[in-house]
Amino acid sequence: MNLQATNSLSEQAFADFFGQETSIIKEAEMKQYGYFLYQNKRVIAFFALFPVDKMSYWLRAFVMKQSAPITLPMTIIQSAEQLTTNYGADQLYIHSKSEAVDDLLTQLGYQQAKKGPGNISEGTWWINNTLIVDKCSTY
Repeated sequence: MNLQATNSLSEQAFADFFGQETSIIKEAEMKQYGYFLYQNKRVIAFFALFPVDKMSYWLRAFVMKQSAPITLPMTIIQSAEQLTTNYGADQLYIHSKSEAVDDLLTQLGYQQAKKGPGNISEGTWWINNTLIVDKCSTY
């Protein structure tokens, strides 16, 4: 799987992935801080990684194709962790409104946070203060 920053991609690339549901990328920031995840030269997911401050980022959105692998949520989270580390930060915030995502984040070592970087009242904020990522870029 490969990542591609979306800040240099055409509007057509977004239309091809999102179809009629382009409301998520209406914000210029989503395109500026977004990434497409490719598998076999086909986009299978989008996520946005927003800077919060010098030490933390927020995995603000992720959208997956229905035919995506079952392990894709974990791949997206791990990619966001790696990017966060590459940017010199060590905290990643994730907001969840799903019990399944809550369970996954618990298994990955995330802890509930009382407050997150966004003003969202429903759901749970999660933070990982100890990002442990493999420094090796190839295997």
